[in-house]
Amino acid sequence: MFDSVITPSLLNSLNVAQAVSENKENLDAIGGQQELCKMLGVDLNKGLNKQQVIIMREKFGKNIFPESPMESYLELLFGALTDTTLLVLLAAATVSIIVGAIEEPDHGWIEGAAIFIAVALVSNISAGNDYSKQLQFLALETSSAEDERCSALRDGEIERINPQDLVVGDILVLQVK
Repeated sequence: MFDSVITPSLLNSLNVAQAVSENKENLDAIGGQQELCKMLGVDLNKGLNKQQVIIMREKFGKNIFPESPMESYLELLFGALTDTTLLVLLAAATVSIIVGAIEEPDHGWIEGAAIFIAVALVSNISAGNDYSKQLQFLALETSSAEDERCSALRDGEIERINPQDLVVGDILVLQVK
């Protein structure tokens, strides 16, 4: 169906970001668009058939971006604790506990402990809010991706499909709105 010469690295060399002239040179080096279509087994008038779509997906994988790694709650908490204001408060709490314990051994530690508790609460609330925002953004990104559609020529018909269902060799149909 298609020549085994087509590899992901060859395709990547045809689509380097911000390198239009190099991309064109690489395409010309393999014989241009027509030769690329022949190598992929794509009919420019009909597009890919169902069998070819399956084969292309198996060979080149799905058309999805890898998910951005989420920061863990502990990473967000550590980030919140590195805030300059909180670091100053932690230093003040430490000094307050030391001075308070020396001047008034029974109750001198209370002010410093209260500052430590306040810093712990503020940093945990901040980390919790940031983590919640990450989860909300991920859910929004996922639902948005499910609603997207593009037009591709397959089996001689223009189909409206999700961009995640595109495969190498699909012919996109661009329409002006």
